[in-house]
Amino acid sequence: MNDQPETMTPFRRAGVSARVLLLSLVVVLASVAGLAAASQQGNAAKAAAGITVTLSPSSRSVDQGQSVTYTVAATSTGGFAGTVTFAVAGLPAGAAGAWSPSWVVLTSGGTALTTLTVSTATTTPANKTDFTVTGASGTTKSNAAPGQLQVQEVKRQFAISGSVYGLLAPGIARPLDLQISNPSGKTITVSNLTVALTQVVRTPAAVAANLPCTASDYSISQFSGTYPLTVPAGNTSLSALGIAQAKWPQIRMLDTPLLQDGCKGATLQLTYSGTGQGN
Repeated sequence: MNDQPETMTPFRRAGVSARVLLLSLVVVLASVAGLAAASQQGNAAKAAAGITVTLSPSSRSVDQGQSVTYTVAATSTGGFAGTVTFAVAGLPAGAAGAWSPSWVVLTSGGTALTTLTVSTATTTPANKTDFTVTGASGTTKSNAAPGQLQVQEVKRQFAISGSVYGLLAPGIARPLDLQISNPSGKTITVSNLTVALTQVVRTPAAVAANLPCTASDYSISQFSGTYPLTVPAGNTSLSALGIAQAKWPQIRMLDTPLLQDGCKGATLQLTYSGTGQGN
């Protein structure tokens, strides 16, 4: 009877010790797993080292022929350190980007700034264009930061008149030397020159005799030279600009089977138009 308690007491102690040992083993294994996960996260962070670029402001407007600036910030991520150069892509025709400075040195976690100057030409299309800027250091590439450029057309006021070389007769064409007056004080570019016949004024004698003459008795050939024309400040003409007479506008009196005596001595009223741009 006395042997049973003595036998059970060691058995309970052994069971408690086994549970404690098992619990300790689980805690140790969990700690090792946590250290492994932390090590993997550290390696992932190192692998993510790189460059992030941002553009400010993201959108700007500029007149044709003028320039605008953007500020570009390059930031180190994941411990990256090194020299970063920049590039811009997607600018419209006639526009170019310049960097100042052309490169920056990033320290781990640091940020450096550069200025992007976008210059446009007077011929750069008036439109809204999306572009991107990037940074790079060897094989390390940044994100592509988006930007936008709104190019605005610049129109200038100028005056046009014309002089007909010689008299008109049925079947005869005469060139029109266009005179251009540019009061802006600066050189402008001119395009889309157009001549239109708006009215034929007959002589009183032709009116009294009821002799007809209308715009249908004439035809106009428009300027066939190359655009744009570069027009200096002040007064000039197609001839003064050295443009061949064969490319000037022409007015022709048609030779029709109808009586055209009403066109003798008639005055033709012409209107002129064009588009001028400048800065």
